[in-house]
Amino acid sequence: MADFIQQIHLNDCLKLRKEVLWPSATLQECTEEGDDQALHFGYVKDQHIISCLSVFYRTPTRYQIRKFATQTAYQNQGIGSYLFKNVLQELINKQIETVYLNARTTAVRFYEKFQFQAFDKEFSKKNVTFLPMELDLTKWDMKTPTTK
Repeated sequence: MADFIQQIHLNDCLKLRKEVLWPSATLQECTEEGDDQALHFGYVKDQHIISCLSVFYRTPTRYQIRKFATQTAYQNQGIGSYLFKNVLQELINKQIETVYLNARTTAVRFYEKFQFQAFDKEFSKKNVTFLPMELDLTKWDMKTPTTK
C-alpha cells in the first residue's frame, strides 16, 4: 500500500503527540486550546499515522503550525519534511500569507531549511525552550514536493 498524506482526526494526532512529544502526559494533557477547530494532517504508512501536525487559524491570512511529531523510528528519513512541505503548499493554495510556529530550539535548523525566521525571543514552557519563527508564504520558493 502506498504512503500518503491526508487530513486526520484529532484523536489520531493526540496519540502521536503523546508518544513523541510528551510520553509521560495523558491524552487530555496533549490537547491544545483550539484543537477542535484546527486542521490535523498526517503522513500515513501501511495504514498507520507516523507523522502529524496541526494547523490553527489565527487571522484570514495568518495560520499557526503546532504539535509537529514523527514517530522516532521514522525520524531523519524525510517523512516529516515531506508532510511539512505539503502542508505549507496547502496553505499557499488557500492564499494564506504567513505561517508561524514555536520551534523547539532543538528543531530550529529543521525550520530554517524551510526559510522560517525567528521573530521573537526564546521562551520556555514545561521545561522546553522554544523560538517563535515565521514564514512569509508569498515569498516562499521551495518547489512543490512530489515524492518524499
